[in-house]
This record gives sequence, structure tokens and C-alpha cells, in this order.
Amino acid sequence: MGGPTNSGSSSDEEDANWKAAIESIAATTTFGSKAFGTASNGSKWHSTSNGDGEEPNQNSKKLKHYQLKAQKLLDDMLDKTLMMVSEPIDIPDNPIADEGGVRLFKNSPAGIVFDHKDEIQGPRKRPRILPGYNLDEKSKKFRRQIKSIAVDGAEIIATATEAGQKALARLEAKEAAAKAKAKKEEERIAELKRIRGERWLPSIAKEMQLNRNTRQQV
Repeated sequence: MGGPTNSGSSSDEEDANWKAAIESIAATTTFGSKAFGTASNGSKWHSTSNGDGEEPNQNSKKLKHYQLKAQKLLDDMLDKTLMMVSEPIDIPDNPIADEGGVRLFKNSPAGIVFDHKDEIQGPRKRPRILPGYNLDEKSKKFRRQIKSIAVDGAEIIATATEAGQKALARLEAKEAAAKAKAKKEEERIAELKRIRGERWLPSIAKEMQLNRNTRQQV
């Protein structure tokens, strides 16, 4: 009756030993707890220090042979597979200021800006301010300027009447000149008739023939 009890207790002890070994390996490797570190002689040290700046306390418990062997294998594996390098950070001397727009290329100016700001643009050129002068309302110059731009109905009517009279005089003079010219032409024709007779006037022969026929019909 004691056989099964002994076999069960021995299996429990083996399981407990295996569990303790696995936990110890996990605690001492790089992938384990970060609170512990391993010294060169195989002893385990606490890597965290208290706030008073005290030195870490060495743990009295030492690792077993298979734990040291597993740790060495893991360290060799990590040394072969991983390589730690230091890469410098490239910081440009003249960083390009981001204006908040859409850029077609990296160094191109911002073409489309979504957040426009209404900025007051001042004058680009210096204004040319000329010195002015004050006008006296009682002076003749001021009255002359006012009169040149003022509008008076009576003056407009008088100006229109004068212009109409001038136009009528020109028309009468033109009519008088036309009458004088016609009278002068008649006198010239009469003088030619008296001197040369009707046969020397072929230009008016037709007119004279018509007048003669008209007289005969009457």
C-alpha cells in the first residue's frame, strides 16, 4: 500500500523541481525579469537600487550547472544573431519651415495654402504729398473759378439766342450772295446777247427755243 503513495510523491517532487528550474532559467536570461542581472562569477544580483543610492545586494543563492549552461547557450545565440550598432540622427542645418500648404516637391514653395490669413498690405511706394494752398473765398481767383463751373439759366438762354442770331445772319448772307451771283450771271448773258447775238450762245439756245414755242402756243 505504500508503493503507490511513494511513486505519487516522487512524481510531484520531480514536477516541482522542473517548475523551479524553468522559473530560475526564465529569471536569469535576457528575456526574463529585468529586475535581476548576472555577474561574471555566475551569482545573481539585483539591478534595481533603492532611492537612497545604496549598492545592490548579492543574492546568496547560486545558479546550478544546467542553469549556467542554458544561460551560456542563450547568450551565444543572441551574440550570433543580434548586432548592436549606433546610428547617428541626421539633423538638417536649415530645416524647411512647414507653411501648412500642399507641396508638389520637397523644396518647392507652397502652392496651395488652406488657412489663408487676411493680412493688411501696406503701400509699396512712398506717397508723394504735395504742399497745398488755401483759397480765399472773397478773392477774384476763387470767384472766377466758381463762375467757370457754375450754371446759370439766363446766361444759357442768352448764349443760345446769340448763337441763333449768328446762324440766321450767316444764312441770310449766303442767300444774298447766291442772289447776287445769279443777278451777275443774268447781266453777263444780257451783255453777250447785245454784243454777239443769239447764234453765239449755243448754251442757251435750247432754253430760248422753248420760250419761243411757248409764246407761239399762247
